[in-house]
Amino acid sequence: MAAPTISTLPARSVTASVWPEDFEQIPDEAWTHAPVDEFGLNYDAVGNHGWYKNLEPTIAQVVAALDVGKVLIDYSSGTGILTKRLLEKIDHEVGILNVDASPKFLRVALENFKDDERVAFRLLPYLKDQKRLRTVDEVIGQPMIDRGADILTATNAIHLYYDLPETLESWARVLKPGALALICSANMRNPNRHKGDWIIDETVAAVNEIAVDLVRREPAFAQYREALDDADRMAAYTQVREKVFVPVRDLAYYTDSFADAGFSVLHVTEATIFARVDEWSDLLCTYHEGVLSWVGGTERIDGRPPSVRAMLDRKFLIRASLERLFPGQDAFPATWTYLTCRH
Repeated sequence: MAAPTISTLPARSVTASVWPEDFEQIPDEAWTHAPVDEFGLNYDAVGNHGWYKNLEPTIAQVVAALDVGKVLIDYSSGTGILTKRLLEKIDHEVGILNVDASPKFLRVALENFKDDERVAFRLLPYLKDQKRLRTVDEVIGQPMIDRGADILTATNAIHLYYDLPETLESWARVLKPGALALICSANMRNPNRHKGDWIIDETVAAVNEIAVDLVRREPAFAQYREALDDADRMAAYTQVREKVFVPVRDLAYYTDSFADAGFSVLHVTEATIFARVDEWSDLLCTYHEGVLSWVGGTERIDGRPPSVRAMLDRKFLIRASLERLFPGQDAFPATWTYLTCRH
């Protein structure tokens, strides 16, 4: 895979900003001055993968609803993959506030969009003493709260929220009455899921099972068998995996949570999107520690980082396991679920 690069849009100057007075588009925080991180660049490159056509229904909704002068919050914006596609289609004056918990991802987004005054950025830092992320209303500032956002998007991320009810309540505090919340995820247990479609993150558990079999059978991986025979360590590694790839929850959990937070669920739809096996392999290799942390261990569990050799073996096993999971297939189908909600 070619080295990832920053994907920038043409510089654009805006004279009459949609942002409230005293609102800082780029906050003066440590992450904004940090160097661009390779992990963030690798994730940004994932936006070129074919399965990101899952964004098209959300993009169509935003383009139809985000009129001149309106503001959108892209929650869990990552490196700005959705923002980039929106700005390619919207040439009028709007505001897009990228909000994410990863300073590495936001730093790439800042590099991508720092010259476009339609884009702003906020980090959700982790509060160790309270064991939680700061909420969106805690970071966007009172001027923006007073104004209120017109639309909020959360694409390919809502299934990761451990504290979903609290998150949705914070969304309600920053959205105008009548504002839209547009959600998509391939990791909801949707009763209308198409026959034969995957819940995409469930491929990770399948990869893990195949990798266990390969390690037990192949002499080249014999050094990792000791971990497989230690039930306590394997349980700890499972917790690592399930923190990155959260166990799948029912669609009803999400619709009920939105209703409890004061949203009306206007409609729920689903679509089959094909993910290329090689591209999904690239993404899982980016998150190799979360996928196969028992191969070589982790500093958090074992007190030392994995060796370079172990990391290479993880990536090999991920690719080999996916080839066995989808033999002879270039791609596999997965169901994406879309929620349209009104505050």
